[in-house]
Amino acid sequence: MFMFRLPRRALCVATTLALTMFAASTLAAADSGDYAEYDPDPTGDAYLDQHFDTGGLPDGAILSSRSVQILPPLAATNDFAAWQVWFKSTAADGTSIAALTTIMKPKTWNGRVVSNNYAIDSVGLQCNPSYQLTHSVSIEAPDITRQLLGHGYAVVMTDYQGPKMAYAHGPTQAREVLDGIRAALQFPAAGLTGSPATMIGYSGGAIATVWAAQLQPSYAPELRILGAAAGGTPADLSLLRKTMDGKPPAAALYLMAALGVARATPAAFDLLNDTGVRTAQESKNLCSSAALLGAAPVALRTLTKVDPYPTEVVQRIYRETKAGGLTPTMPIYLWHGLFDEWIPAAGAQALQQRWKNAGVDVSLTLLPCDHVTCAFTPGAIDRIDTWMGVA
Repeated sequence: MFMFRLPRRALCVATTLALTMFAASTLAAADSGDYAEYDPDPTGDAYLDQHFDTGGLPDGAILSSRSVQILPPLAATNDFAAWQVWFKSTAADGTSIAALTTIMKPKTWNGRVVSNNYAIDSVGLQCNPSYQLTHSVSIEAPDITRQLLGHGYAVVMTDYQGPKMAYAHGPTQAREVLDGIRAALQFPAAGLTGSPATMIGYSGGAIATVWAAQLQPSYAPELRILGAAAGGTPADLSLLRKTMDGKPPAAALYLMAALGVARATPAAFDLLNDTGVRTAQESKNLCSSAALLGAAPVALRTLTKVDPYPTEVVQRIYRETKAGGLTPTMPIYLWHGLFDEWIPAAGAQALQQRWKNAGVDVSLTLLPCDHVTCAFTPGAIDRIDTWMGVA
C-alpha cells in the first residue's frame, strides 16, 4: 500500500544520491562514532515530538493520549472518532523506547480491531501516519483504512518504524506493531478492551505484518490476533539487489529502505565516502511520493568506500531481516504478483514453504499483476472478514 503525499520540496538527483549512500551505510561494519547527524528531524508538532521516560514500564503501557481530527479525504468518507496514543515499546536491540499509534473507531463499530500496517516507505518522521493523517492531504492507495472503517472495524495505524525511522527493518517494526495493538486495546476512551484483532500490510507494510505475526507468540502471547494478511512481501532483502538497486523506478525506494536498515545497525554509516556523508545528512527526512519514483537511478556502490555486498556485515544484516525464522500461530494469508518487477515472488514462496513445513496455516495466492496493481486486489479484506466472522 502507498500513501501518496503532496511533496514539501522538489526531489532531484542529489536526493537519490543521498538515498544511495544511505543504502551503502546499511552495510557498514565499524562500531565507532556518533551517528545522530543521520537521524530524522522532529516533525514540528510538539505532541508528536515528545520524549518520555519509559524505564520500568511494561510494553504497550500508555504514556499519553489526545483526541485528533483526521483530515480529508478519509474524514469525508467515514464517521469515526480518532485518538493518538503514545505507548512504551522495546527496540530490536532491547532498548526501551516510546512509540505512537493512531486509533480510529467508526460510529457503527462491529466489535473488532484491525492493525493496518500501511507502507510508510519513508525515512522522515513527517512521513508517519500520525503526522500525515492530521497535517497533510494524504491519499492512501488502495484506501484500506476507508474500507476497514466502512466494514465497521476499529483501525489501528502505528508509527511502526521507531524514533529513527528504521524503514524495512522487520525486527524493529514487529514490536511496535504488537505494542500498538496492546496500547489500543488498553486505551479507555476507545473502549476496545477484549476485542479480537487481525493485521494487514502490503509491500513495506508487509514486512511489519509478517514480522509481527511471527514474533507475537513469544513477544505478545496474550493478544488474540485471528490472522495476518500480507501482500508483495519483501521477505528476503537479499533478493532485491538485482531488481531494485540502481534500477528505475524503484531505486529510490530501495535506497530509502537501505537507510532504514542502516539506522538500526550500529556504526552502519562508516562505509560512506565523503559524497555519501554529505548527501545522507541532507536527505534524512524524505517521504516517499509518486515524484520520487522518477528520481534518477544511482547504484549504492557509488557512495561507499568499498563494495558492501560481499562483506560479513551485509550477510549478517540479511540474516537478521529475513522473515521466517520464527513460527506464527495465527493463520497467514500471503498474496503476490506473478509479474512483480520489484519484489521477486521467490521470497514469498520460500516464506510460505518454510512456515508450512513448521505446521503454520499459511496460504499464498499468486496473481497476474505487478507490484503496484497487486496492492488493489480485494482478497485480503475478504480474508479478514472471514477470520473476524463478518463475511
